[in-house]
Amino acid sequence: MSEHGPQEVVLFLDSEHEIVEEMFLADFERLLAGNERLDRYAASKVHAVYCVVGNGLSVRGAVFFLFSVDENGVPDANFNLPLPYLAQHAGVGADLGQGGIRIASRGKCPVPWHSVNLWEPGDADMIDAVQRRVFRNKLRLQTHCGFRDEEFFASTDTPITLTEVGELDAEAPLVTPPQGASERNGNGVKAAEYSAKLNEVFGAEGKLSLQDMIRLHSEQLNEAKAKYREDVESQQLAYLDQLRAAREEIHALKVALRQEQGRNRRLQQMLRGDL
Repeated sequence: MSEHGPQEVVLFLDSEHEIVEEMFLADFERLLAGNERLDRYAASKVHAVYCVVGNGLSVRGAVFFLFSVDENGVPDANFNLPLPYLAQHAGVGADLGQGGIRIASRGKCPVPWHSVNLWEPGDADMIDAVQRRVFRNKLRLQTHCGFRDEEFFASTDTPITLTEVGELDAEAPLVTPPQGASERNGNGVKAAEYSAKLNEVFGAEGKLSLQDMIRLHSEQLNEAKAKYREDVESQQLAYLDQLRAAREEIHALKVALRQEQGRNRRLQQMLRGDL
């Protein structure tokens, strides 16, 4: 965060869609790097909001996104949503008193293939709740940071190209190569291979169709179901092992008890002179 730039924060919501936690974007990125755990969100898909905060603690942009946390509380290391980019190119939405803010959500995503990793706030109440949370200023944000919308956000009529999206992440598998490129790039992939792969996944026009979005969503659901079945089977096996061990321990205790009872009877007989 610079002295004259936007202040970027991330808000976490619980299962009831109540805002329960907040942090700077830089801290969230460290979380994704695996340096910390989110035990309270273990084995869940977290609803979160990336906010661009300007002067007077006014929210100027918001991206309503999702990320996964495994059963150990570790955030998904493969998370790669370009949050600032989505906010910069989002359309103008609700007016919270300082003019319309930029909003990117499931139904209003400037990059269509990222929409599957966003969620829809539904109504203005959620956006108002986000602004109220920022106004509480638990993170001690600057009330005047010299932020200007026109210096951060793209014009609403600026077209979004595949080249722009590809340049955001050097590790992204799909990047549009420079026009006329014929040599292999740093990743060892020819321009023709990029083009073929791009057309295969996003179609000839570089857009994700509704059918492709449904297919990708179905694949994600199937992967989640398969992982759930594996987890259940693993837990069942662990339970059976514990049950088997408990039965063996009970059997050993019963044998020991019978032996002790036998010794006790013999001692009593000795005391009575029967032996």
